[in-house]
Amino acid sequence: MNDDRVKELLRAAIPRPGDAELKRDLWPDMRRRLDERRLRVSAFDWVLIAAILASMMLFPQAALTLLYHL
Repeated sequence: MNDDRVKELLRAAIPRPGDAELKRDLWPDMRRRLDERRLRVSAFDWVLIAAILASMMLFPQAALTLLYHL
């Protein structure tokens, strides 16, 4: 199989886009989504934060170990 045959097969397999123009401007929707974006913290994250704080109160000497691993 030569290069020309591969090109022909690729052209046959991948059709050319007929209408490549966008029907509308996507930037206003993107801007709205960026403005709506808020910091979301899951319940698991809160539990993990609480567990770390509780362990720091119970075992203060472990604070350096935790900081070392961060």
